[in-house]
Amino acid sequence: MRDEGLLDELLCRVSCGDEEAFERLYRETSKQVFAYLLSVVGEYHTAEDLTQDTFVKIRRSADKYRSGNAFAWIMQIAKNTAFSEMKKARRSVPTDFDEHDLNAAYRIDEGQIPVLEIIRTRLDAADSKIVLMHLAAGLKHREIAKQLDMPLGTTLWRYNKAIKTLQKIIKEEYGE
Repeated sequence: MRDEGLLDELLCRVSCGDEEAFERLYRETSKQVFAYLLSVVGEYHTAEDLTQDTFVKIRRSADKYRSGNAFAWIMQIAKNTAFSEMKKARRSVPTDFDEHDLNAAYRIDEGQIPVLEIIRTRLDAADSKIVLMHLAAGLKHREIAKQLDMPLGTTLWRYNKAIKTLQKIIKEEYGE
């Protein structure tokens, strides 16, 4: 549950140069920003870099924020950062760097189930994006529907279908 009042206050303090407020803002929102960016760009390390870029932009433009919906403002900066990066990537020449194994990098602690990998590789791309945006980024279905330009009912149906598929895969393959 996000406290919009707290985020408003933190952004106000960040605009005045308060480093403590910036650190707290980062702690309160960075996981959701990262998860959203990962759902958009689909690459762990790129999402990490874009998360940092997003917070640099937040720090630089905090004085432009006007009270209202702080989290939406932060996520809009993240979205713009991601789309700018994707535009840049389309213009660049791909290289042959080794892909890092997300399977090892992102597992549920106890059972060692590669949930992120299952979501990203075994679910439909749109369903994967919806699940990550809701569970990891903490976006409401209404916000997801708006960002993906889908009807709310479709977003909810796809989310529920994806969760059932994920549960079935985990039960069949990991006995959980």
